[in-house]
Amino acid sequence: MTKFRRTVAAAALAVIAGAMPASAADLAAIKAAGTMRALTTGNDKPNVSMDTSGKPIGFEVDMCQLIADKLGVKLDLNVLAWEGLLPSITAGRTDMICSGVNITPARQEVFDFSVPYSRTAIIAMVPEATTDISGPTDIGGKVVGACIGADGEDVVREIGGYKEVRVYPGVAELFADFVAGRIEVAIVGDKQAAEFMQARPGIAKIVGKPYKVNLVGYPMSKGSADMKAAVDKVISDARTDGTLNKMAKASFALDDYDSALPPVGQDAAKK
Repeated sequence: MTKFRRTVAAAALAVIAGAMPASAADLAAIKAAGTMRALTTGNDKPNVSMDTSGKPIGFEVDMCQLIADKLGVKLDLNVLAWEGLLPSITAGRTDMICSGVNITPARQEVFDFSVPYSRTAIIAMVPEATTDISGPTDIGGKVVGACIGADGEDVVREIGGYKEVRVYPGVAELFADFVAGRIEVAIVGDKQAAEFMQARPGIAKIVGKPYKVNLVGYPMSKGSADMKAAVDKVISDARTDGTLNKMAKASFALDDYDSALPPVGQDAAKK
């Protein structure tokens, strides 16, 4: 099952690569149009979620708005399911994805990525009374829940040994099944787990150390040198003047958020 899933994932990226348009992200065209088109899932609290009026809010939205502001254009932000985000870049339907896209070697082969602006530490969250799970790698024989993608499902399948893995489109669905007792452990990002535990005290706890830290950047079509340079500058300036850490503090209640990122201006290395 694991090999099949990985084969499907690799094939999906190959299809995206094959469908890549000849023209890359055009910074001059974006400025001329006066609008930067962007997409988000709206289903990754506290990174991004929907408010009561149906408007996406959170750190991802704040950062995306900052980029648009610094480019001197209007932000046109829309919501789409996670599965449709990366294909939307290659189909030319969006200029930016503001939804915590992890920088992975496979994705780096298909897209140009900005320098990292965020990160997720992958942890194991279990019910408060649990005593037989010591960390993310201790999931042998367990029913494990995770969100689709590199912060969840990919990690679970990499670790292996589980009894069953249940995959969800977002953290809202994952946490609903966790509360209902349908899964024994959730493999999820530290920020998402912390926000959930703060909202529902006494239900869950984090066990062990993070399995890994995934770096997050903005993917663009290959050859988008001008757009990447402009976005990289906005991110680097926001780190240097403290704006990024201030936004992260407001969204995640974490200090020195960018301390886990590479040096300012440095791309994520391929592994």
